[in-house]
Parts: sequence; structure tokens; C-alpha cells
Amino acid sequence: MSKITKYKISATIAAGATTASAYSVPIRGRVIAVGVDYDTNTCTVDLDSDGEASDQKILDLAAANTDKTYYPRTPVCTYTGAETVLSYTVLKIHEPFMVYGRVKLSLAAGTAADTVSVYLMVEEN
Repeated sequence: MSKITKYKISATIAAGATTASAYSVPIRGRVIAVGVDYDTNTCTVDLDSDGEASDQKILDLAAANTDKTYYPRTPVCTYTGAETVLSYTVLKIHEPFMVYGRVKLSLAAGTAADTVSVYLMVEEN
């Protein structure tokens, strides 16, 4: 039986800096949704897996400042690495991101005291 768990990651840009980062606790499951909560100002927000053989970008928001929930998905591929499409169509198949490890929140192009929190909804077994 699977369960849905909510994880929070927050990062704040320090005085004199324009970037910040923070990590989640280790997560093992499928990222179903990502809620983004901006303090006040506009900054760039990146959300990436960390500690896997190859990091994957889960969310990449350039110069955003609107609180919103996203449902990020990644293309499914064949054993050759080609994207899987539905038979006889060009519709690509996408699935939630699988994460096995920590998730890194990165802020850029911001000002001191800018804070962003993300809420990961993760389906775990």
C-alpha cells in the first residue's frame, strides 16, 4: 500500500548574496506535486534530485514570484533512450519523477532575505 507524504524545503538568500540552496531529507518515491510559496520578491527557483547517479531537474522556474502548485512529469523512454509514444501517434507518455535521495532547492537572481519554500507531495510505498 502506498502513502502520500508532504515534505517542506525552504531557502533564504543571505545578506550580500544573490543565491541560496537547501536540501530535503532523503526521499524515496514519486513526486506527485510541488507547491511553491514565494515570500515577496522575484527570483529563479530550481528543484533537482541529488545524490543519484545522474541528477534530474524536477522544476525550473525563471524569474517567477507567484505561489502556485505544479505537477512536474518526465518522459518515459524505451531501453534505447528514445521517448515512448502511444502506438501510431505522436503523443508522448510522461510519468511522475522518481526520487531516491535528497531534493535540492536552489534560488538565484534574488535579493537578501528572499525566502522560497517548496512543498513536495510524494507517493511512497
